[in-house]
Amino acid sequence: MIDAADVAAAGAALAHGGLALLPTDTVYGLAASLDTPDGVSALYAAKGRPRSRPFQVLLYAPERLEEALAPLPAAMAVAARALLPGPATCLLADPAGRYAAAAGEAPGSAGIRAPRTQGALAPLAALDIPLVATSANEPGGRDPAALADVDAPIRRAVDVELDAGTLPGTASAVVDLRGLGEGAAAVLVRPGPDPAAVERALAALGVALRG
Repeated sequence: MIDAADVAAAGAALAHGGLALLPTDTVYGLAASLDTPDGVSALYAAKGRPRSRPFQVLLYAPERLEEALAPLPAAMAVAARALLPGPATCLLADPAGRYAAAAGEAPGSAGIRAPRTQGALAPLAALDIPLVATSANEPGGRDPAALADVDAPIRRAVDVELDAGTLPGTASAVVDLRGLGEGAAAVLVRPGPDPAAVERALAALGVALRG
């Protein structure tokens, strides 16, 4: 299981441009520090993805999530707080371009992912750096519920692995909240492990969900 020393080692590797395999509350992710251009480039290469296809921004520390939500329009921020932390990726505005490294060739918005750091994941709340991340599988591969599920080429590309055992195994919901405040509904782009829970959380705010 993960302890504080493991998290510190991962943080050091990431800060120096390395890649890490990290558990979330859904599946294992492949991550680089947002603030290391070499690390972000290595992430795109390891995944085999062009820069025109964005990755998510992965935030474990509560302070980093608040940093991402603070500049947003009120309706968007309130809806995001209803879903995060949790098994969702929220597509949100990025008015300052803070997360452009993850947004590929389309800056101005970003997918924000903040897992619940409970139980075996609790030590990860101390990982206080914004990350660029994606699921730790090759394109079209199965979502990795355990490190053993991660394809060998990806494991060879990383500098550090954190093992939290077997995870739920279904990738996060993706919810587009960018139209909120402009009369648009939220859009469920990917259902994730519990789409009904997403709908309930937004309905409690009077936010319609389509898709």
